[in-house]
Amino acid sequence: MPDPAPFLTLAIEASNPSAAADSSGPGVAIGFVCARLGDPSQSDPSHRDPCRPLGVEMLRSAARHDDDLMPAIDRLWSRLAAEGLVGDKTDLARIAVSIGPGGYTGLRVAVVAAKCIAEAVGALCVPVPSASVVARRAAPGLPRPFAVALASKRETTVVTVFDGPDAVPSPAREIDADAMETLGCRALIADRFLPDSIRARCAALDIRIDEPLFDPAACLEAAAHIDPIDPAHLTPLYGREPEAVRKWRELHG
Repeated sequence: MPDPAPFLTLAIEASNPSAAADSSGPGVAIGFVCARLGDPSQSDPSHRDPCRPLGVEMLRSAARHDDDLMPAIDRLWSRLAAEGLVGDKTDLARIAVSIGPGGYTGLRVAVVAAKCIAEAVGALCVPVPSASVVARRAAPGLPRPFAVALASKRETTVVTVFDGPDAVPSPAREIDADAMETLGCRALIADRFLPDSIRARCAALDIRIDEPLFDPAACLEAAAHIDPIDPAHLTPLYGREPEAVRKWRELHG
């Protein structure tokens, strides 16, 4: 049986805008992504490239109230259309979105945009954990297993453990410095917001710490390993109760 045609996919990575750095941060990518690896409908998935990126467009502002997401998608689509690489937007079959953990506003904007676009063009959504996006850009020599720490707040962070970028990760969980040893990790990927107490514990345990890369092309690649869902079921992954929800609950009971 011949392999099914790859799906034209839009990927959105806007999960952690405050952690933006050189060549890393909010952006979008478009490319062709094959069906989920390991799907029995594929005749021989090991002999095919699961992802063929066509282009990337970074958001021009990382400020959460300066929304450049839809303009960035339009800029990228227009550029690819001018090059003859894409046609009508209804050709989009998948909308992959980095769902968190991350910033409350960035996640909500990205998820709502993904759902609206998917509904408009008749596409499915692919929920990509943001830790999986980061894991795909881990340094080649990073010791394994390693953990990705996101959404650090006060003295805790939300970690996901990986044996490799393509491996099935552990469920994300919130930890403090005392729990670092229980992860069994030799390395941690974490941004500048990682609590000092956890950094100190990593130093005591000889756990290497690398900076994360948030690459929209990595979100596109990760989508090849995740089943698509109905847009109505797409929701952010916060990792912990959002601060706005906590404050509302405290005020209103």
